[in-house]
Amino acid sequence: MREAIHPVQLEAFKRMTPAEKIQRVADLYEAGIRLRMEGLRMRHPDWTDEQLSFEARRSLRHAGT
Repeated sequence: MREAIHPVQLEAFKRMTPAEKIQRVADLYEAGIRLRMEGLRMRHPDWTDEQLSFEARRSLRHAGT
Protein backbone atom coordinates (compact mmCIF):
# COMPACT_ATOMS: atom_id res chain seq x y z
CA MET A 1 0.00 0.00 0.00
CA ARG A 2 1.34 3.40 -0.94
CA GLU A 3 0.56 6.63 0.83
CA ALA A 4 0.45 9.85 -1.12
CA ILE A 5 3.35 12.21 -0.52
CA HIS A 6 2.32 15.26 1.45
CA PRO A 7 2.61 18.46 -0.62
CA VAL A 8 5.11 19.94 1.85
CA GLN A 9 7.32 16.86 1.50
CA LEU A 10 7.02 16.95 -2.27
CA GLU A 11 8.18 20.55 -2.38
CA ALA A 12 11.12 19.74 -0.14
CA PHE A 13 12.12 16.87 -2.44
CA LYS A 14 11.87 19.13 -5.48
CA ARG A 15 14.24 21.64 -3.87
CA MET A 16 16.89 19.01 -3.11
CA THR A 17 19.89 18.62 -5.34
CA PRO A 18 20.57 15.17 -6.81
CA ALA A 19 23.46 14.79 -4.35
CA GLU A 20 21.14 15.55 -1.41
CA LYS A 21 18.64 12.96 -2.65
CA ILE A 22 21.36 10.33 -2.97
CA GLN A 23 22.58 11.17 0.54
CA ARG A 24 19.05 10.73 1.90
CA VAL A 25 18.77 7.31 0.29
CA ALA A 26 22.18 6.31 1.68
CA ASP A 27 21.19 7.51 5.16
CA LEU A 28 17.94 5.52 5.04
CA TYR A 29 19.78 2.41 3.86
CA GLU A 30 22.26 2.67 6.73
CA ALA A 31 19.41 3.18 9.21
CA GLY A 32 17.82 0.01 7.82
CA ILE A 33 21.09 -1.87 8.29
CA ARG A 34 21.35 -0.73 11.91
CA LEU A 35 17.74 -1.73 12.62
CA ARG A 36 18.24 -5.13 11.00
CA MET A 37 21.45 -5.66 12.98
CA GLU A 38 19.66 -4.97 16.26
CA GLY A 39 16.92 -7.44 15.38
CA LEU A 40 19.53 -10.05 14.54
CA ARG A 41 21.46 -9.28 17.74
CA MET A 42 18.37 -10.16 19.79
CA ARG A 43 18.23 -13.60 18.15
CA HIS A 44 21.98 -14.16 17.94
CA PRO A 45 23.64 -12.45 20.93
CA ASP A 46 26.84 -14.45 20.34
CA TRP A 47 27.41 -13.04 16.82
CA THR A 48 30.11 -10.42 16.28
CA ASP A 49 29.30 -7.00 14.83
CA GLU A 50 30.95 -8.15 11.61
CA GLN A 51 28.64 -11.18 11.39
CA LEU A 52 25.61 -9.06 12.20
CA SER A 53 26.54 -6.46 9.58
CA PHE A 54 27.19 -9.10 6.93
CA GLU A 55 23.85 -10.84 7.53
CA ALA A 56 21.91 -7.58 7.78
CA ARG A 57 23.29 -6.36 4.45
CA ARG A 58 22.79 -9.76 2.82
CA SER A 59 19.18 -10.01 3.96
CA LEU A 60 18.31 -6.48 2.84
CA ARG A 61 20.04 -7.00 -0.50
CA HIS A 62 17.76 -9.99 -1.15
CA ALA A 63 14.63 -8.59 0.52
CA GLY A 64 12.73 -7.93 -2.70
CA THR A 65 13.49 -11.25 -4.36
